[in-house]
Amino acid sequence: MHSIKSALVAGALLSVILLSGCASTTGITEYHDDHSRAWNLTHSVGMTKLKDSTVPRDQIPNAILGALDTGIDVWYFMDSQMLNMDFGNALGLGLIGMISRPKDHGERSSIVAWIPQDSVESREVAHLWLGDQLRDATTKAMEALEIEGAVEFHNKEKKVPFSAAYYETKITGMNKDGTECGAYIRTYSDIISKLQPLPDFLAKDTQGYQVYAGDPAKYPRAQIYCFGDSLDQYVEFTAEISKNLPETVFLYTRLIKYDDNHVPPMVYDHGKALFFLVGKD
Repeated sequence: MHSIKSALVAGALLSVILLSGCASTTGITEYHDDHSRAWNLTHSVGMTKLKDSTVPRDQIPNAILGALDTGIDVWYFMDSQMLNMDFGNALGLGLIGMISRPKDHGERSSIVAWIPQDSVESREVAHLWLGDQLRDATTKAMEALEIEGAVEFHNKEKKVPFSAAYYETKITGMNKDGTECGAYIRTYSDIISKLQPLPDFLAKDTQGYQVYAGDPAKYPRAQIYCFGDSLDQYVEFTAEISKNLPETVFLYTRLIKYDDNHVPPMVYDHGKALFFLVGKD
């Protein structure tokens, strides 16, 4: 009996060893025109549970409809003279509710990333490169927004029994009005794919690595916060961070609620807001 148990344990350990270091590459590589850019980006890294909402075109304001494929500057919702309303109310006409269905979106925020081959020395250090990019983007955003703070630790290795280690970065700061802002970043070495072509809608004729984000427990995460009396500072901070990221790195943020205000699930595309929204006639 002891030998059987030992064999089972050995087999389990072998399975773990074999699985670690071999990331899944599940995800689309061709752009789906019948879906939003947010859907295409997240599905390219394996976040297949996210869904688009289909909304009749006559219910979408023209200013939004014309920009869906390329993204809408988040300041449109925060400073628009035309709408004269804050981000949480800007969509109007019930659109916020239509694209904020919890069953269609994960309760986690994630990094959406592909890493071009010429950006890193090897696959083995790609996760550290990603941590570096998020750190630098966050500190640059803090400087631009005059948020005083510092990096508490960066790419700090955390070892886990029978699993690959993960690497943490923590950045904390405070805005001039006393609002606490910061970011927690976590990357894994074994969710980096083998070398493969990047999707053409990200970079044509380019080899690189997919950062798999489809696992509900082990995924590249960026938890950004800046919560004052409203969600405006959070949106501003996240958008500013995204502006400083490499071309093939994005931020997916879950539904955020604060009192009567909320921000729908979306992808921050270098300062632009991408919604999971498709207009249909």
